[in-house]
Amino acid sequence: MTTGFDDLQIALLLRLLIAHLVADFIMQRKSWIVARGERHWRAGSLYLHATIAAALLYLFSGHYQNFLIPAFVLVTHLVTDLWKSYTNNSLKYFVADQFIHLLVIIAAWYMYIMPDWSILDSLAGYFANTRVLAIVLAYVFVIWPAGFLIAKITAPWQQQITDNQGLADAGRWIGMIERILILTFVLIHQFTGIGFLIAAKSILRFGDIRNPENRKDAEYILLGTMISFIIAIFTGIAVQSLVA
Repeated sequence: MTTGFDDLQIALLLRLLIAHLVADFIMQRKSWIVARGERHWRAGSLYLHATIAAALLYLFSGHYQNFLIPAFVLVTHLVTDLWKSYTNNSLKYFVADQFIHLLVIIAAWYMYIMPDWSILDSLAGYFANTRVLAIVLAYVFVIWPAGFLIAKITAPWQQQITDNQGLADAGRWIGMIERILILTFVLIHQFTGIGFLIAAKSILRFGDIRNPENRKDAEYILLGTMISFIIAIFTGIAVQSLVA
């Protein structure tokens, strides 16, 4: 499957990503992060780190006549890290921070390879792309509404299981990850991956099924798993049929 980009363009993207990783994870000191969290916009390390990130992108890009794109990265990196300094160190804020940086890197890459590129025109194109919209809709459905649907379907059996004091919300997150994986396997036509996922889940629960004391809990979990699998598989098939 062709991506529409040549090797030089892909190599540029990889260099920009390497520059970001070096700046954010190798050259950034822990004391800078602490100072940023305590002093926010008054921390000198905030500006130093953003400058390093922009400078590395400039050096790794190979486009030494272009100063506007590194300036764009400097400003966005500075604003993003400033926002991050007002949050805690939880996983969701770390992921959000890195996701924003990734979007900026991709935008910078597009500006390098397509000087006349307009983000508004590109977004308009994606919003008019039936395949993209169908795939986004599918992932949104299997991640959130499907979870509520499964909870409603399995509600009659929920009161029969015992509270084994498992991790808070772990089951919900496991179900979401399962459906994301299954939908992805369907969309890329890797149905064997679904088989391995089912086998792995069954093996992990085999001991619980054989234990009479845990049988109801295990059957309840497997019931929810099977419903989750069915929803994700048929959602993927529906998307494939729609965009075929």
